[in-house]
Amino acid sequence: MTNDTQWSFEGDYLTACNCDWGCPCNFNARPTQGNCNGFGAWRIEKGAFSETKLDGVVFAAVWFFPGLVEEGNGTAALYVDPKATPEQREAIEQIFLGKLGGGIFEVLAAMTTKFHPTQVADIEFEVEDGKGRVKVGDIVEMESDLLSYPDGTTIRPTFDLPHGIEFKTALATNAKRWWVRDDDLLGSYQDKYAAVARVKFSNEGCVG
Repeated sequence: MTNDTQWSFEGDYLTACNCDWGCPCNFNARPTQGNCNGFGAWRIEKGAFSETKLDGVVFAAVWFFPGLVEEGNGTAALYVDPKATPEQREAIEQIFLGKLGGGIFEVLAAMTTKFHPTQVADIEFEVEDGKGRVKVGDIVEMESDLLSYPDGTTIRPTFDLPHGIEFKTALATNAKRWWVRDDDLLGSYQDKYAAVARVKFSNEGCVG
């Protein structure tokens, strides 16, 4: 694969991290706890990496940064559903490693010093009306729901970030719980930031 390999995909995206609702990082502010432990999962509806179609591929990733993301020293792991072919898995690995552009993939890879070997694991991905759930084998699990007021009234705050590298528009939600257990990637959180989005990516970055 060469640096001029063309790729793109469109699909559903779920994310969560250790920040409070809204995540200050979306507004170039310091993360809530001073560090960044984040999770993302993508379910590609349609896409291609050169001649390799990516339709239907599901993958997820975890990134841990001991301080601010821009300070680097991150640790990351990639998980690909076993339904992906070897060619599709290799394509996702190249995207994840940020070697061919890709917005958040390129930026986070540049800030990461340790990459776990890619793991093939069953990935359950569900999203409906703002609610979401992702389970990656026995490694990661996240369940999110709509945000609500104390009286139970649900709300649907949205992000509109024209220059966003992760998404352009997203629904802010509540990660009721999410956890990861993978070697030195260890964490368990409740009622933290989550978001649901429809995204488009290419070599040029997040394009929709």
